[in-house]
Amino acid sequence: MSGHAEDPVLEESKRFFTFFNLSMILVAITGIEIVIIYVETLEGSSIIGILFATSILKFVGVVWWFMHLRWDKFLNTVLFLMGLVIALGTYFAVIYMADTHPEITNFEVNAVKNEWKPGQEYEKGEYVVHDGTYFFANLKHQSPDTFSESIDDFGNAWTKIEQNKIPHHFSWTVSHGDLIEISSQPVDVTQKEGLVFFARVLETEKENIAEEQVYLLDQDATKEDFRIRVRSEAYLTVWPEDPNQ
Repeated sequence: MSGHAEDPVLEESKRFFTFFNLSMILVAITGIEIVIIYVETLEGSSIIGILFATSILKFVGVVWWFMHLRWDKFLNTVLFLMGLVIALGTYFAVIYMADTHPEITNFEVNAVKNEWKPGQEYEKGEYVVHDGTYFFANLKHQSPDTFSESIDDFGNAWTKIEQNKIPHHFSWTVSHGDLIEISSQPVDVTQKEGLVFFARVLETEKENIAEEQVYLLDQDATKEDFRIRVRSEAYLTVWPEDPNQ
């Protein structure tokens, strides 16, 4: 006999382990994506680029093996890719036609310099400085004649802020967006070593955004020490603009 056909059981076994190994690779890639997103050790543009690349890898793995295009006729692959290109083109065209660039109309950063005063009305969450130390109001109250009385009579109305931390008032006004990120500028721009800050302050689509927040920083800073980035569905606006772009 000139030969014999390959054992079908052995062939199916090889195919099974191919699918199994591929599924484990896809799980590992997904794990890497989750770590990159939540650890936030990279810049937003780098994260997007890495996620885009890993998504392509997973897409190819799924359609080429799990959808059996590897064993189908080449015409089926061409038809699939044609439909995919048309769908993606339509999707991005609709997004770009319906979206506009977000506008950052105001961004301010100011260190809190409110000195504690007797007979003053203070709201819960308000920050003050007393004898060079910052405090956080635990409840709404009117301050007595001395600061020590406000602690004794009001049941610890104030909480001392961590040493070497300075509260800063951040405020921003943006036309629209679905993601806002505020981060410290690179050292070669601000010349302030040790000023490291990152905050993601919006993760749902909104319009006419006017918000404010107090953050604790390691040193005095102004808005020139920070960068604010606003993303909409199709566009990204950055202040200040990158001179290298």
